[in-house]
Amino acid sequence: MSRIRFEIVPPVGSPAEPIHLVGNVAELGNWDPATGLALRWDPPYHVGEIEAETRTALEFKAVRGSWETEAVDAWGHVMENWRHAVWLDAHIRFTVPDWKDRYAGRLTRDRVWSRVLASPRDLNIWLPPSYATEPERRYPVLVMPDGRNVFDPATSQISGVDWAADERVHQLAAEGAIPETIVVGVVHPEGFGEGMTSLRDIDLSPERSGTGFAEFLATELVPYLDGHYRTAASAEGRTLAGASLGGLNAFHTALFHPGVFSRVACFSTAFEDCSQSPPETCGQLQALADRTAMPSDLRMTFDYGTRGLDAGYAAHHHKLGELLRAKGWQDGRDFRIHCVENASHDELSWREQLGDALRFLRAPEV
Repeated sequence: MSRIRFEIVPPVGSPAEPIHLVGNVAELGNWDPATGLALRWDPPYHVGEIEAETRTALEFKAVRGSWETEAVDAWGHVMENWRHAVWLDAHIRFTVPDWKDRYAGRLTRDRVWSRVLASPRDLNIWLPPSYATEPERRYPVLVMPDGRNVFDPATSQISGVDWAADERVHQLAAEGAIPETIVVGVVHPEGFGEGMTSLRDIDLSPERSGTGFAEFLATELVPYLDGHYRTAASAEGRTLAGASLGGLNAFHTALFHPGVFSRVACFSTAFEDCSQSPPETCGQLQALADRTAMPSDLRMTFDYGTRGLDAGYAAHHHKLGELLRAKGWQDGRDFRIHCVENASHDELSWREQLGDALRFLRAPEV
């Protein structure tokens, strides 16, 4: 016999809501959703264990009590069975993108050619529920790099956890915290370049090709979105959010392309860049110091954690705060630097931080 431990990341809307695993063995209810394995909520996971015969080919699904409430993928389709071949004790971890009875909006794909980058960039775009039913309405836009990780855990490249940006934006809009919003994930090339640096890092790093990517966002992507989708075509209607080098690129875009985005969220910002620069020689912080003034119509939030890579980010963010205050920006009005206890440098942390960051960016000024 082998002990199998399940760890399930739930959708963000009602994370503590009971979940059952239903599958092809008695311990999982023999496909009866009424007698499946009831999981225990132990944030950030729903957890449970079974013992299974070695060589068993487990198949299972996640439900909230019936087949009408089973898990669906990021596109709203009923998911294929999860499978696991039992040989040894194992931890099985996966993410539920959404539920069959709650999936909202529409996820679609697009592609835009960039003259600046001399190549195309694929886009994953989530359209809010009313987009199809209110043809005269225009929508604000949230743009996010790392587009494979924004909506779909199946394509999230490292952790198998997505940002759940569509679910979070839908939840916040239902609460009235933000307006219904189009969310755009920009997909980076796959593979590695010189020095085994990932093409994603080359795309985003201001020390590499990141200045070009920022120009692409500001001068090519935004006009494309305004021309092909019903966007609120003004800086007031645009938010840019990214993590790690994506956060650094968002910061760079805000500094060097003012008037395009009015709100910017930077998570676990890799101010050290590829050169691992300390705060004293950090290129983007120096660029901030050299500015004579900051845009008056910009609000920014910077979130970082206390674990993993983020544990070394306090000094950069302390310097950032000093520089912003010296430019006349006020804490809580123009910007926020938020150290999140026990958060780490990963999608699981960033998906939890996204909602609070968007609330701050849309909150009335104090």
